[in-house]
Amino acid sequence: MTSGPDPRAALRGFLALVLDMARVDPDRRPSAELQRWHREIASAFGVVPEYARTNRDLFDRALVLHQAAFPGEELEISPATRGGYSPPGERPSPEPTAGAEPSSVGAPR
Repeated sequence: MTSGPDPRAALRGFLALVLDMARVDPDRRPSAELQRWHREIASAFGVVPEYARTNRDLFDRALVLHQAAFPGEELEISPATRGGYSPPGERPSPEPTAGAEPSSVGAPR
């Protein structure tokens, strides 16, 4: 008899919930319950959980758990599905401030 769902099934549910939270309000602090769920799932996969300051951080940490649970399996999240969420490598750089020199990188010669 098991004490709960398969950890990989729990992780998939967690990923879906946290992705939605990151899309709706990426800079909001995750609830204590979500932080606890993250710690439980992380311990199931032998991953040291890190505190997440925002929903976006929590989703980034959930992706680490996915990599531990499903090695070699790529997790595809379409731009339409993720809404306003951008993974760390795809986050736009901040807009230049007024009076800043425009970048010449990529500019036509």
